[in-house]
Amino acid sequence: MSIQETTNSEREVVEGNERPGIVERNVLERRSDKNLTLKQDLIADEVAVAFAYNGQSHAVMMASPIDLYDFAVGFSVTERIVDSVDDILDIDIRDAKKGITIQLRIKQIMMERLERQRRQMSGRSGCGICGIIDLEAAIPKLEPMVQTDLPDHTIINQAVEILQSNQLIQNSCGGVHCAGMFDRTGKLLAIREDVGRHNALDKLIGAQLDNIEPEYFVLMSSRASHELIAKVAIAGIGTLVTISAATTLAIEVANKINLNLIGFIRGSRQVIYSATATSNLTQK
Repeated sequence: MSIQETTNSEREVVEGNERPGIVERNVLERRSDKNLTLKQDLIADEVAVAFAYNGQSHAVMMASPIDLYDFAVGFSVTERIVDSVDDILDIDIRDAKKGITIQLRIKQIMMERLERQRRQMSGRSGCGICGIIDLEAAIPKLEPMVQTDLPDHTIINQAVEILQSNQLIQNSCGGVHCAGMFDRTGKLLAIREDVGRHNALDKLIGAQLDNIEPEYFVLMSSRASHELIAKVAIAGIGTLVTISAATTLAIEVANKINLNLIGFIRGSRQVIYSATATSNLTQK
């Protein structure tokens, strides 16, 4: 028994969903070896998104085709292609035959800097360092941050529940990562989802670029890697919280730049990998 492709091959938002990023596809459901049922299932959409600056191709990312304006702004800032949204003169987002193109027009001084950066790169991808030919370029240079207090244990636990209940795509079909920004009281300010964890964070930062305070924290459904640490730091956010664990390099970078890093949230347990203010912490 084969799975027949749905009639409409174009990306199509499932009617009734509040946000796009989900498509319907025919799948086979198996309850036993001899019991196969053809049914329609909700699937997280994933497409190629090509970035170009001033007419020059820069990168192709596999991403969810939602919140693409936020993606364009956040990616451009956290990858240090521009210093601020004011350096972006125009964003043109269009459907292409095999994906989506994002054409950005940036200030000439920023374009000249990007061209200098390209001399050290052979290309980038969603993993953050693929294609970099200079080892020094793999770890971005980050300035130490202003020290901020750790969010309260209770606030983080509540934020996890809030994040999970607001993941529209994940709760509908799974297959995506989520990034949420919270203020110091635990109020959810914005949330973004994507098949890529870096993309979800870029979209979140792009959406909130004019509303970021060092005391805010970002909560992500993924593990903590050094690329996420860098993006949070470049955005000026003092704390990153991840549901899963952190890598050694993420911890090293977080400690070096005074960024709070909390992860491995399991019930009431929280692992503090890096804390800028440790006077109120006890060691056992």
